[in-house]
Amino acid sequence: MASELSLFGDEPPRPPGQPVPRDESIADWLVKDIRAALTARGLTTMAERQGAIEAAVQRPVESLRALTRAEALRVLASLRSPSAPTDNASSWDNRDEDTWIDRL
Repeated sequence: MASELSLFGDEPPRPPGQPVPRDESIADWLVKDIRAALTARGLTTMAERQGAIEAAVQRPVESLRALTRAEALRVLASLRSPSAPTDNASSWDNRDEDTWIDRL
């Protein structure tokens, strides 16, 4: 009851909050960006593409349209991030250019 009262008692009470609706379908531009990122990664077969998407969202996905907006953005981020090195070298060993300490 106390949570329904306004701070100063002069505002009418609001109706209880409605649950946030789940995204029904992601935007067309997200679908295009995901497809472009998959192609840029060299993933051409449907099995490869589906595997990469499911690895990013951690659940089975039937199609790109079945993703939520948040999941689609997570897929894009994972596809655009540089892949992790496959060996056990450190990030220091995998750096792109020499530093001043390398030139000593």
